[in-house]
Amino acid sequence: MSEVQKHFDHIAPEYDSWKRKNWYYYDAVKRIYRGLIPVGAKVLEIGCGTGEILAELKPARGVGIDISEEMIKRAAKKYAGIPQLEFHQGNAASFVTGEHFDFIFLADVIEHLEDVMKSIANISRMAKPGASVIVSMANPLWEPVLELSEKFGMKMPEGPHERIPVWRLIGEMRRNQFELRQSKYFLPFPKYIPFFSHVFNAVVEHIPFLNRTGVIAVFVFVKDRE
Repeated sequence: MSEVQKHFDHIAPEYDSWKRKNWYYYDAVKRIYRGLIPVGAKVLEIGCGTGEILAELKPARGVGIDISEEMIKRAAKKYAGIPQLEFHQGNAASFVTGEHFDFIFLADVIEHLEDVMKSIANISRMAKPGASVIVSMANPLWEPVLELSEKFGMKMPEGPHERIPVWRLIGEMRRNQFELRQSKYFLPFPKYIPFFSHVFNAVVEHIPFLNRTGVIAVFVFVKDRE
């Protein structure tokens, strides 16, 4: 069992409570994906955790995979009554579905992949021609703040991870038939303060240069049509 799997198995019982504690951030993540993936699509989530984002998207068919068996058990139990969703324990670099998807997304996951090159190659095999692959991750500018927040128990423990430089991500995606179509940063102020947070974020997200300070970095890639 890998160190990444051990970590997420360990935090699985508290995973949803951490998301409730930092609800403002996670609501923003869900809102971002709802804006990028239409209802009724065929969707694969890599690193689905307990399945909340995937379920929020209301796909015609939604498949979630996660390296953590404990996460998958919880996801399957939470959404047992929704036949459009299914969850599997597996590694992004080797998991095989036998299907092809309209949308594949990784939300705060790319930095936890043990083999980014093999994972992206495998994702390409599961993506339809013209499919979108969406990667969201923490803005590197925020790394010191995130480390400090974790030290003081203000955020979910990150576990083993390696932040991937944006240039490397774009290069690996290009080698696997994907072109970058959109990049954007969200949530420059990721904590909720009534009357302040919404207004501040809405304004700053539209100011050149400052709009790149958001904690959430989102990259949308589209696979070449064969």
